[in-house]
Amino acid sequence: MLTPVIEKNNIYYKRDDLFSPYGDVNGGKVRQAIALFERYKDKWPGVIASVSVHSPTGPVISRVAKAFNKPCIIAIGGTKPELLDKLPMMKLAKHFGAEVRIVAGHGMKTAINARVNEICKQNDYHNIDYSHHISYDNELMFDTNAQQVENIPDEIDTLVMSCGVGIQFSCVLKGLKKFNKKVKKIIGLGVGPDRTKMIRGYFDIDFKPEFEFIPVKTAYSKPCVQKVDDFLLDDLYEAKAHKWMLENLDLKQKILFWCVGRRLLKDEVESICSR
Repeated sequence: MLTPVIEKNNIYYKRDDLFSPYGDVNGGKVRQAIALFERYKDKWPGVIASVSVHSPTGPVISRVAKAFNKPCIIAIGGTKPELLDKLPMMKLAKHFGAEVRIVAGHGMKTAINARVNEICKQNDYHNIDYSHHISYDNELMFDTNAQQVENIPDEIDTLVMSCGVGIQFSCVLKGLKKFNKKVKKIIGLGVGPDRTKMIRGYFDIDFKPEFEFIPVKTAYSKPCVQKVDDFLLDDLYEAKAHKWMLENLDLKQKILFWCVGRRLLKDEVESICSR
C-alpha cells in the first residue's frame, strides 16, 4: 500500500509516517523491520539492537519483534536503570516486551557494539542493524521503501528530506530513478555528521544520484516543534528539516517534503503504556 501525498500551504507532503500497521510505531523503518523479520523469522531465535536512548528505532524493533513473537534486547549506554521509565522511547520498548539492557557507562557506539557482539554469541541472537543489512539485503532494504515514491508528483522542483545515517534518504533516491521522477533538486538535511560519502557508498558504481547534503546545526537530542495544519512532524528529525526549508527555500516553487516517520510524544507513550 502507498501512503498518501497531501498538499498543505502549496507544499506537497509524502506522509510515510501514516504507515502504522500496529496503531503505534510508524514510518518507513517499521516497513523495513517487518520485511526483515518476514525473511528471517525462521532463522532468528531472537534479536538485539543498539540504539540511542532518544531514538524511535528501539520501540520500532521491539514492536515488530513482539508481532513475530521473538525475544528482543535493546542495548543502550550512558544512562542508569532508575531513569529508563523517564525516557519515553525506552519505556515504550519495555512495554513492547523488550529487555532494555544498559551495556556501557557511556553512549559511545564502539563500546556498545562490542558488548552487542558478545551478547549475540552468548544467546545466538541476531544483531538487527539496518546499516549491516544494506550489505547483504540491499534490494530488500531499499526497494521496500523505494516503492513509496510511485505516487509522488512526476515533476518536482525540490524534494526535501531529513537524514540520519541516510538509509531512508537512499531509498527515495532509488525510487526516484525506478519511477523516472523528474526532480530538479534533491536536498538531504542532516541531523548529525555529513553522510554524503556514506550515502554514495550504499549504491553500486552504475548509480550516482545527484543530491545536496546540508547539515542542520541543531543538537540531535534537542527537540523541535513543527506542526503542519493538523499534523505534527517528528521532533528530532523532520521538524528541524522542515524549519530549515521554510526559512531557506523559495516556497513559490513546487516542493515535496518527505515525512519518514514520527517519534511518539511523551503523552502518546504514556497512553500506549497504560493500555
